[in-house]
Amino acid sequence: MFGTIQFKIIAAVVTALSLFFAGWTVNGWRYEKKEAAQTIAMQKALEEKEQANQLAVDQITKDKNDQIDTINTQLFSALSQLRNRTSRNNPSASNTKNGTGSTLFAEDAEFLIGEAARADKLRTALDACYKQYDQVAK
Repeated sequence: MFGTIQFKIIAAVVTALSLFFAGWTVNGWRYEKKEAAQTIAMQKALEEKEQANQLAVDQITKDKNDQIDTINTQLFSALSQLRNRTSRNNPSASNTKNGTGSTLFAEDAEFLIGEAARADKLRTALDACYKQYDQVAK
């Protein structure tokens, strides 16, 4: 009788421990599964945000390049019009001082137009840089 009671107690303890560890394992597995699902969802959200940022940055870059192309076209047009101006090397040319720039020698006007175009390109690139930073910083 004493042996069967001991056996029943041991069997009950073993069963309780087995159920405890089985429950622990199942709950741990469920927790890991839940955490893995959260990690996957977070990675997917980050990838979607990265794709949206990349699309926005690509659009900003395209707009910047379009603006620079426009500046280059205007520069080419302005430089083409300088052919009608007198050259500094022309001894009969006189450069009056009226301050409008309309009487500048061709070389001087070419320099100033080039500097203005360079400044416009830098301004356009800086604006694009700010827009990209603002987009990614969101």
